[in-house]
Amino acid sequence: MFFQTARKKTFIKRAASTALIFFILNCGKAFCQETFKVSESEIPEGSWQAELTFPDRQGEIDDSLSLNSLYAFEFFHGQGELYLQVGKSVSSFSLFINQKSLDCSRLKGGKSYKIDFSKIARDGKNTLQAASIRAANSSDGIKIFIPHSVLLEESLETSGLDRDSFNLISEIIQSDIEHGFPNAQLAVAKNGRLVYQNSWGWLNSYDSEQNPIPINERKKTSVHTMFDLASCTKALATNMALEFLISEKKISLDTKISDILGDEFYKKTINIKYKKGSGASLGQIKKWKSQVTIRDLACHRAGFPAGPSYHNINFNSQTQGREKENQTPKNKLYSGCGADQETRQKTYEAVCKTPLLYQPGTKVLYSDADYIILCFAIEKITGEPLDEFCKKTFWNPMGLNRTAFNPLENGFEQDDCAATELRGNSRGGTCVDFLGREETIQGQVHDEMAYYSMAGVSGHAGLFSTAAESVKMLWAQLCGGYGLNKYFSKDVLDAFSAPQSDQRANWGIGWYREGDDRRSWNFGQSASRGTIGHNGWTGTLLMIDPEQKLALAYFTSKRNTPYRERYSYSFEGSYYSCANYGLIPQLIYEGMTNGPDKKRARLLLLEDMVHDKFRLLRQETVEGLPIFDKGHPLVQAAYSILEVFVRRAKADGSEEALELARQSIKRLSPLRDADEIKKIKEILK
Repeated sequence: MFFQTARKKTFIKRAASTALIFFILNCGKAFCQETFKVSESEIPEGSWQAELTFPDRQGEIDDSLSLNSLYAFEFFHGQGELYLQVGKSVSSFSLFINQKSLDCSRLKGGKSYKIDFSKIARDGKNTLQAASIRAANSSDGIKIFIPHSVLLEESLETSGLDRDSFNLISEIIQSDIEHGFPNAQLAVAKNGRLVYQNSWGWLNSYDSEQNPIPINERKKTSVHTMFDLASCTKALATNMALEFLISEKKISLDTKISDILGDEFYKKTINIKYKKGSGASLGQIKKWKSQVTIRDLACHRAGFPAGPSYHNINFNSQTQGREKENQTPKNKLYSGCGADQETRQKTYEAVCKTPLLYQPGTKVLYSDADYIILCFAIEKITGEPLDEFCKKTFWNPMGLNRTAFNPLENGFEQDDCAATELRGNSRGGTCVDFLGREETIQGQVHDEMAYYSMAGVSGHAGLFSTAAESVKMLWAQLCGGYGLNKYFSKDVLDAFSAPQSDQRANWGIGWYREGDDRRSWNFGQSASRGTIGHNGWTGTLLMIDPEQKLALAYFTSKRNTPYRERYSYSFEGSYYSCANYGLIPQLIYEGMTNGPDKKRARLLLLEDMVHDKFRLLRQETVEGLPIFDKGHPLVQAAYSILEVFVRRAKADGSEEALELARQSIKRLSPLRDADEIKKIKEILK
């Protein structure tokens, strides 16, 4: 140390100066130690990750593990604070965080403090030890309040994630957009940091006649653009509400729905002879329905049909299929299509009338009806609409100001939102049984039942948000809370994310689950088996990997493209590489490793993607004939990934890469792809 090398006079002067500095600092309310920053502070209002009292934290004597003195809690590098309240009669105590001692000599009885330990915070488990507490009053001690972590913004370079992986993601998305894909938005959080957010493309790419809007007339998306989350609403609204209410012991997973909604839930059930139903009597179905629980509904095994189409009078209740106008039978559960509160009440009545398709618990059938019912149950328990409950409980406390149901009714404009289907819910004008909206949908929920039957607020669809704000909600579900707000018991979160059974390991409660490589299409090949998430029909993906402390939201409006009934994928946006959910997380996972041949492996992965895209192109036909139209979305998608690969090969510069790029031209048809061949040759010059 420098005092050991200084001369005696210099030592005396400097020591005196140092003493003066310490005297000044100690006269104030804040003081810094080598590792900690400590300041006097009131204990803020909040609900905590942990609220601890020492000594005797356990409330009982345990001489084997010293549990009365120790506690482990979760935080992440670069952030971390806790609050300390010292009892009036406490004269001394010792406090360690991650086995680093805090100088407690200046902490006075009867005072409270905020302690910043961010310099030594670890990713994941951190330890706290309170020891040697001396107090004149034996019932006196210290109290410690630990908040939850929040997401701080940090660069990729300091996160341990590979910048080139995200560069490649961006190249693929941008190339797809140049070839006809509408847009994308991505946010990624890892270890307590929001490490990436980006957006690409346009709010709306096509007019209602399915013609491309001129580029100079389009408006760009941004990271603030709100997307229609479709079925991701189940995860970010309904599941969050259920997890909270169960954690607060307002209900349990095994609470019967009839105990919440009343006996009318099953007594008003009508008889519908489903074509593929169980064949059970109405009396038996009512008995089954009376026993349906929250768990049954959230696990999609309650017995309800997938989508009763309460809004469509021409829906065939018996076949559970759409019928052309004037055919019979009409929808016996029709509640109207007014998109208002009166229709919403009639939809509730229709829910009570809905008979079960099969005996609860005997199989899993993904059903929007399940989450409509859960929405009504949550509203009954809380006494307020689902959107107001979520806003008060989650969105406002977490500082989320671009998350809402019915955005156009809540202060947002159309251009705050990405557009979805071009001709309402008409599938390019091919649906004649129910017309409804015919203009491009932007700022209204796309889902028909959510819009027409539930007035835009439902448990199965209707939520709008940004990727970054959605990641914050995922983070709260990963960690149990956010900042000064504790929302969920870890036991409840574990119950929701656990496999339903050995036979249903790819399903949690209300979540898709990776299990034994069962959801790679959603989450990528490298996701840990405990990974959970959800996707939405409009083109949205949510994902939490607890092992990697990773959360991501990837949103697109892939349905904001022309609908071609003669194409196998129908919506043109579905053909593009970036429409495949699992690709994005897989590229992120690939960037977490640093093998010696990573660069070459990545290039050859791209080459395989090109190979497979052209294999699909050879298989695709239009009216039984090979595709000769270069405007076909699969042709454009093939061009797109080919160009990404060739540019990467050119940048690589190795002879292997360049030869593969030159050979790739052979995949193209000289007649159909003449312009693309010319373009590839220009790139390779």
